[in-house]
Amino acid sequence: MSPIIRLAPALAAAIFLAAMLLAGGAQAQVFPTPDRGGNERDPVTGYLCLTPACDVLRLPQSNCICQKENPSENNLQRLRLTCSTTVNGTWQACPVQPRYGS
Repeated sequence: MSPIIRLAPALAAAIFLAAMLLAGGAQAQVFPTPDRGGNERDPVTGYLCLTPACDVLRLPQSNCICQKENPSENNLQRLRLTCSTTVNGTWQACPVQPRYGS
């Protein structure tokens, strides 16, 4: 029997596994969506994105920015944000609690 024919089932299984891993990774990605003003909004919280990856957000109605502790999380109940603001040139915890991801 030819070596190629003997390796065909293993090669097919490896290709199938690689395709499944790529498909699973693509489903987990969440991309920011632009609002009417062209600003990118986080699809999980709806907050304004400050970075292209949308892992740093601006907290609405405050002067605070929030960093996602678990940026790949798509569930609001499990999302964790660390929010801070500057006071006299130093970073401090934000006095306003975020509506999501506390």
